Amino acid sequence: MFCLLAGLFCCSSLMAQDQPVKKVQYNFINEYGWWFGKNVGFSGVFVNGVCINQFDAIGIGVGYGINSATFQEIPLFANYRHYFNRGRKLLPCINVALGASFHLWDEYVNYFDEYGYWERRDELQQHGVGLYSTIAGGFKVKAFSFTGGFFFRTFPHENLFNGGIEIKVGYTF
Repeated sequence: MFCLLAGLFCCSSLMAQDQPVKKVQYNFINEYGWWFGKNVGFSGVFVNGVCINQFDAIGIGVGYGINSATFQEIPLFANYRHYFNRGRKLLPCINVALGASFHLWDEYVNYFDEYGYWERRDELQQHGVGLYSTIAGGFKVKAFSFTGGFFFRTFPHENLFNGGIEIKVGYTF
C-alpha cells in the first residue's frame, strides 16, 4: 500500500512539473472620482481581489460616496477588469461592476398647528437599498489608473433610475 501511494506521489509530482504554474496575485485598487447624471456625486471605491493572470482581475468592492439625491451611499459590488496587452507600458482596460448600494438621507417633516402656523420641524433619518452598476474603459500605467464610463443606479429616495457618466483616477497596490 505504501509503495502504491509513493508511486502515485512521484508520478503526480513529475506530471505537475511539466505544466506551467499559474500565479494568482492579491490586488487592491482604490479609485476616486466624480459622476454626473440626473444627480451629481463624488465617490471613492476600494476593490480587494486577485489577478487571475496578467490581464484579468476580479474582486469585491466597497465604497463611500456623497451625492445630491440621498447625500450618502455605501456601494458593495463585484468587480471585473480586463487589461489589453499592447506590448507597451500603457494598458487599456475595461472595468465592470455590479452590486447594491445602501443609501442614507435625512427628511424633514413640518408640523403646523390648527391655525396653519408652523409649530415644529422634525428630522427623520431614512435609509434604503438601490442598484449599483458601472461599465467603464480606461488605461493603466504601472500602478496608476484612469477610467471613464457609464453608470446605472437607483436611488430609493426618489424611486427613480439614474444613469450618467463617471470619471475616476486611482492607484493599485
